[in-house]
Amino acid sequence: MKLIPYEGVDAYVFGSKQAYINKAIGKAPVVEKDDIMEEIREIRGNITCTYIEKKLADVIIVKGGELQVDDIHIFTDADAVEKLEQMYTATRNSKGTHVLFAELGLCLGGFTGKKVPEGRIAICFARERLDFYEIYLEM
Repeated sequence: MKLIPYEGVDAYVFGSKQAYINKAIGKAPVVEKDDIMEEIREIRGNITCTYIEKKLADVIIVKGGELQVDDIHIFTDADAVEKLEQMYTATRNSKGTHVLFAELGLCLGGFTGKKVPEGRIAICFARERLDFYEIYLEM
């Protein structure tokens, strides 16, 4: 699966409605509604889609999934973060668990030596979510 910054990941196009994604990808086996966050999450194996105001906002991929940025394979290249840092500006959180690539609409967790509960996680997001992930970085 290839990330197109702020546009989507393969057929997962940011801003798309749930029905469009379901038609393009197929129905998700697990759908969760979060009334507190006012989000809907569809879980398809290693991929979670987050819908806010009925539009796709985030695609979250966990270890075992596949994600490619340029020619870098995020989950299989041992030095993926270092390669990305050579091409894009990175912001690391103070805990050392996450790194944000604002130019890409990408936040990586668990790749920099400090563990996160998900193991390794790649969060791809729509441009409208950048402010959220800048705050998320310091939570």
